Amino acid sequence: MPEFKVEWTEDALFDFETLDPPIQKRIVRKISWFSEHFYNITPEPLSGKLSGAFKIRIGDWRVIYRLEKNMIVIYAIGHRKDIYKY
Repeated sequence: MPEFKVEWTEDALFDFETLDPPIQKRIVRKISWFSEHFYNITPEPLSGKLSGAFKIRIGDWRVIYRLEKNMIVIYAIGHRKDIYKY
């Protein structure tokens, strides 16, 4: 199966740039793996004001994304205690 393309919003890039380099590296590795194995994964949907979006868990960090055609669009990255206030 083909790999899903990943696109980052400006907000997600800003979130990413504020993180420490080791955390950035973990997040990039996980998103890369996620896009390559997406067909074998069950997405974790969000509810409430984030309905229609999904999350990727990376330790205490979360990546909020939406699916658009064959693309994963990253909308936000943050610590689990703060990210759902987005």
